[in-house]
Amino acid sequence: MSVMRALHIRMEGYTASFRHPLVLSGTQLSTPMPAYSNVLGMISACAGRVVNHNETRVGFEFHCQCRDLELERTVRWQMDKQGRLKPHSKGQGLSFRQVYWQPRLDLYVENLDLRSAFERPIATPRFGRSQDIAWIRWCRDVELQPVESGALGPTLLPYPQAGVAGVIVRLPEWFRNDVLGQPRRPGPFGHYQAVPPTVGEMRFEVERGDLFHSSDAERENHVVYLHRWLTE
Repeated sequence: MSVMRALHIRMEGYTASFRHPLVLSGTQLSTPMPAYSNVLGMISACAGRVVNHNETRVGFEFHCQCRDLELERTVRWQMDKQGRLKPHSKGQGLSFRQVYWQPRLDLYVENLDLRSAFERPIATPRFGRSQDIAWIRWCRDVELQPVESGALGPTLLPYPQAGVAGVIVRLPEWFRNDVLGQPRRPGPFGHYQAVPPTVGEMRFEVERGDLFHSSDAERENHVVYLHRWLTE
């Protein structure tokens, strides 16, 4: 494979929380990093339209300064006898939510036509919830050189990946949002290893396909994984 031109975008924020799909009540846990569907959602917000998975390959590294549980006040609701929502008779509630502080996302996008989306974003991208606002620090051109191995940072790798620690998660590849007035429908689900650690600069030596060395990498052995979307 020849050298590939791509965009390297850095996004930063104050907080991030990516809801774990298997946790519906109690303490709201976050996945260790955004799913690929989250990444597509951030790109779509910047573009002001739904960016489909078949428009570009993506790769990313997700870092944060620290992580902890945040205590939040919640507004609770109940149904009255007429089937209408009203404030809960016991008032507001409290809940814990796992939060990543000062997140940083290094995003690699193969489709160069998306440059204007990051230079002049239509809507504000977010690290998960609506209040987890992100901003774009910079967007620049890079060249991605295919390599067989290298030191990989915190990202999502297809499971299994030998020699790499990490939490195993099952996450959607993308969501369909093409029917007006109806909820989004998930596409295929993939099994991934969330490569740690998001705190610090530790990296893992890996050998696999779809690894690339970026022309702006800090070291010669640093690589990024470009995701191949699952087929239905």
